[in-house]
Amino acid sequence: HHEKLSTLFCKIHAPNEFEAVELTGELLLKRNTGDRSTISEISTGQRAALALSIFLAMNSSVSNKAPWLLFDDPIAHVDDLNILSFFDTLRDLLLLGNQQIFFATASSRIADLFVRKFDFLGSEGLKQFPLDRPN
Repeated sequence: HHEKLSTLFCKIHAPNEFEAVELTGELLLKRNTGDRSTISEISTGQRAALALSIFLAMNSSVSNKAPWLLFDDPIAHVDDLNILSFFDTLRDLLLLGNQQIFFATASSRIADLFVRKFDFLGSEGLKQFPLDRPN
C-alpha cells in the first residue's frame, strides 16, 4: 500500500510540498526539501489529506470491496486548493473504477463545487438530495 499511499497523498495535497510518505516504523512525510515531518508537525488540512489518502489506498487494495464509497464531510478542515485536488482524485477513481460515490456535506459552497466537478456525469449519473432541518 505504501506506493499507492504516497501517490494519492501527493496528488490530493496541494501545493506539492511533499514528495513521499515514508513508513519506517513511524509515518513520516518527506518534503521536497529533503526534510521529514511527523504527523504532529503538519497542519490539520494536511492530516485530513493524509487520512483520505490512507482510506483510499486501503480501499483500492481490497478485492471484494463494496461498490460504493461513502464520505461524510471529509474536507471540512481543508483549504480550497486541496478540496479541488481531492475532487479531482475522486473523479479519477470514479472514471477508473466501478464504485459509486456518496458525498455528504453541510456546506452549500462545497456541495455546489462538487456538482460542478461531477456534472459531466449528467442527470442520470449525478443525483442530489438536499436535506434541510425543519424550522
